Amino acid sequence: MEPTADHSATRAKRPSPPQPPVRLSLALHKAVPGGFDGAWWPYSHNLADELPVLVQAMDGVGSITRVILGIERWPDIPHRVAVGGQFVSAGWFASGHEQNVIVLCSYHEGFRTLLVIPPTTAADTAAWLMNTPVPADGSRTASELLAIETARREAVPVDDPL
Repeated sequence: MEPTADHSATRAKRPSPPQPPVRLSLALHKAVPGGFDGAWWPYSHNLADELPVLVQAMDGVGSITRVILGIERWPDIPHRVAVGGQFVSAGWFASGHEQNVIVLCSYHEGFRTLLVIPPTTAADTAAWLMNTPVPADGSRTASELLAIETARREAVPVDDPL
């Protein structure tokens, strides 16, 4: 008789590491159409990992059933993402449309539009974007806001030789 090993201890499910907190900033009031309702700074471009955390954080604004986002910023957009015990449908904006936004749709609460701050953005830049009031009239696109902050950070003050 050959010896057998008991692998039950190695097969036991290990607890998953704690999820980092969602980096989300919401406006106090819902924006007018064309404006932003806040900003989201995901940790990666992996929608299957990032979306559940965002949707759960948005729980107070209604049950999110669908999201639409820029296809150029997300390499893999699944048609459905599991969030808790439900699925959220995902769609995308084609090239040429604003790519730095995510629209969260709810049957009961309408939709929310968030500025998406790229995951590789420096912390101080992301903090500025998340804490800067976004025009509710839609006068700035997400790409324009990101460009403004990039220019602001890259501006090097010139020392006055006098």
